[in-house]
This record gives sequence, structure tokens and C-alpha cells, in this order.
Amino acid sequence: MLFNSIPFLLFFAVVTAVFFASPQPIRNYILLAASYVFYMWWNPALVTLILFTTLVSYAACRIMERNPARRKTTLIVTAVIVFSFLFFFKYYNFFADGAAAFLRLVTGRPYSFHLDILLPVGISFYTFQTFSYVADVYRGKIAAEHNIFDYALFVSFFPQLLAGPIERPGDLLPQLKAEHRFDAENAIAGAKMMMIGFFEKVAVADLVGVLVNRVYEDIDSANGLAVLIATVLFSVQILGDFKGYSDIAKGIARIYGIRLTSNFNHPYGAASIKEFWNRWHITLSTWFRDYVYFPLGGSRVSLPRWCLNILIVFLLSGLWHGADLTFVLWGLLLAVYRIVERLMTGGKGPTESIQALPTDGEKAVCPHRTARAARHILTLVLIALAWMLFRSNSLSEAAVAYRTLFTDWNLSGTFFTATWQYFDLSPLKLLLLAAALSLFACYERCFAWLNRPRKGKALVLARVGRTALYSIMLWLTIGTFISLNAADVESAFIYFQF
Repeated sequence: MLFNSIPFLLFFAVVTAVFFASPQPIRNYILLAASYVFYMWWNPALVTLILFTTLVSYAACRIMERNPARRKTTLIVTAVIVFSFLFFFKYYNFFADGAAAFLRLVTGRPYSFHLDILLPVGISFYTFQTFSYVADVYRGKIAAEHNIFDYALFVSFFPQLLAGPIERPGDLLPQLKAEHRFDAENAIAGAKMMMIGFFEKVAVADLVGVLVNRVYEDIDSANGLAVLIATVLFSVQILGDFKGYSDIAKGIARIYGIRLTSNFNHPYGAASIKEFWNRWHITLSTWFRDYVYFPLGGSRVSLPRWCLNILIVFLLSGLWHGADLTFVLWGLLLAVYRIVERLMTGGKGPTESIQALPTDGEKAVCPHRTARAARHILTLVLIALAWMLFRSNSLSEAAVAYRTLFTDWNLSGTFFTATWQYFDLSPLKLLLLAAALSLFACYERCFAWLNRPRKGKALVLARVGRTALYSIMLWLTIGTFISLNAADVESAFIYFQF
């Protein structure tokens, strides 16, 4: 059940109506039941896995509470259990196929250890969320939750279950346990967030994805210009796709009176690799910071050890995104970017963490606008080159994409004709794409300007401007949705595979 589907909108409408029509004491039970129904929509059998993970982590923290002497042992055992499930379902075939290939190379005989395993949707997200709960209880940052139903809702809360944000228990659990009353301000704010999210996903990401897929699914025939354009468009697609999901999730939760963590902070406005990762998928970045990077010593170690810490964090991040060598090398490339960046800047700037949010002190490293603009452009280029690995279906396809990008530029008449065949759209889709991309590039600044304090006629005009913007987003979304559904275009969220 995709957010951007009619069945989900009906599901959401029914759940919301029942939720607010029910007595306060049973509202969390309704959300919990709805969350399990939402998850079982994908595959009913896999709900047993999320139930087991919930029970194990809940019991572990109750054991820590009752027997402090066994806290560390309990933490280790729980980590082994929950991450073993993640490893088996997501990574078993990756390592099994690698072992078979190695044995075939050594012995010359064929081997196969491959299993037909269905990847449970959202497993990477709820595994990290449950482990953060166990780790925070172990550290004494929060108390163990006694109400198993509230805790189960924390693990399975349907807006952010499949693709985050990865919430911390200290932030989300108190909100889930609070009273949830209908609030018109929350409902309006949530509906606006959802509208923006649908616009980002449908009108931007899905439509751009049509063009990206044409090139990357036929990479052997593409030329350098086609690969360049498709790579730039994929940078737009993945932001619109993932930010769209996050904004829809935030909007749904806000209607219920729950505020989820922001996952993006203008990432393509970054002027360094460090700053980019401060702003992109923030809840995952901070998770690795708190539960991997800091325990390894963070930046308060020698330079060689810091480089190793960075390699570990980014390789794990790459592997988290997918069980494929393209993701592993993507993580490695980002680690190299980060290490070279620090070596070139002499380690200047904040050192408390690799993922700390941007500060004025960090901006002071590059005080001149021209220098920051140059670093901004360089950062965008480097990130786009890394996205090529992320998007490619295999290492061989990635190699073809890189080779084509840097070598296939004959600039003849047929060269441009061959490029255009990948991006030829009907007049309607071309109009929708142009309007959506233009609005996507500026809507946040437009809203920021329209939301400035005003009085009198200026206030009325600002309200009219905001209404007009939301109306344009709505009609672009509806128009694109109808157009893409008529063409039977796949519209699943990219991060569902992680």
C-alpha cells in the first residue's frame, strides 16, 4: 500500500476518522492495529518478524531494569538477535553468492548457496529504531517502557515504518503516550506537509524517474550527454522521492498530534561533503554518529584512526542501503571524499562529530561568497558522481556509465538526436515536468517569503499567494498522477528497497 495510491488514501481516511471518533484511552490501540494492517498489506506472514523484534527488545529492556548486573550481556544478546535477522534477510545471499564465486574461482567447480528469501519491507529502519531503544535504556538515557502496546506502536507506527525517519525513543515514545485530541491547527499543518510530499514524490520524482530509467536501463546504448542529464535528474529524483516520503510521513503524524524528526535540510545547498551529510537523511546519519562513530572514538583520536572510523561508518552506511557491491563502493567513495576533504582543509572547522548540524563556525571556514560558491559546485559534482554508483544496477553497468560520461562526446548531429530520444516526452508531460521542476527549485523560498510577518493588504496578498502555490502543487500532482498511471509507470518509493 503506497502512500501515493488510492487504497492508502482510503485507508488513511478511515483510520483517522475512527481514531478521532474513539475514546481517548483506546486511540493508541487503533493506531497500533492500523500499523499492523498497513504492514501486513505487503506480506501478512512477515508481520511475525516485526512482532518478534518488538518482543525481544521490549523484554531485553525489562531485564536490564530488573537486573542491572546483566545489562551489558543483555545488550549484546539483543544486538546479536535483531541484527542476525537483518543480516539473514538482507545480506545472506550477498555473502553466500560471494563465497560461491570465490570457491568457483579457486576450485573451478560451480557452487550455489543462494536461497529464495523475500526481503521484509522496512526491516532496516525498524531494526535500527528498536536497537536505539535498547542502547538508550542500556546507557541510562531513558527508562524502560512498561506498556508493551505503546512500545509496539513506537516500533511499528505506520507513517514512518517503511522508510523512516528513524525516530529516537526519547523523542517519539512520550508523544505516543500523550493524549491525542483533534486540533485544527495540527490538521491543517499536516495536510499541507502531505500536499508538499505528494508533489515532491509524484509530480517531481516519478516524472523525472521516467527519464532516468530510460537511460540507466539502456546504459549500453547511451552517450555521454544522455548519462550526464540522467545523472543530474537522478539527483533530483532521489531527493524528491525520499524527501517526499518523509514529508508525507511527517504530515500524517502531525494530524495525529505527533511531530516526527526532519530528515532533510536543503542538502544540495551544502558547500562540503561533511555539510551535505549533515543535511541528508539526518536521522540515519545521526544514528551512525551516536551508535557507531562515537563508540569508535569519533574525531577525538589520531588522524589515521579517524580515517579508519570514517571508512567503517560510510562502508556500513553503504551496506545498509543495499546488499550489492555498488552500494559498498558508494559508501567507500563517500568515505574517500570525506577523508580527502579533511586532509585538504587541515581539519579546520567543528570536530565534535562528522554529522553535527551546520554551525556558524563551520561556515566561517569558507567566508567568501565566491569561494563558497565554488565549493558548492564541487560538492554537487562529487555527490552526483557518487549517485551514479547508487543508481546503477550492477558494477558493470556503473563502469559503463562512468566510461560513457567521460569519453562518449562526439558532438555530431546524430549525437544530439540520439540524446533526445531518451528525453522525448509528450507535450503534456513536458509541460508538467517543466512546471514541477521550476516549482521544486523555489517553493521553499517562496513559502518562506510569503510567511514573513505582514499586516493589512500585504497579509491578504500573502495568504492568496500561499493558496495559489498549494493549488498549483495540487493540480500538478493530480495531472502527473493521472498521466503516469495511464502509462502504467512504476511509482514505488526508492528507499522501500532498503
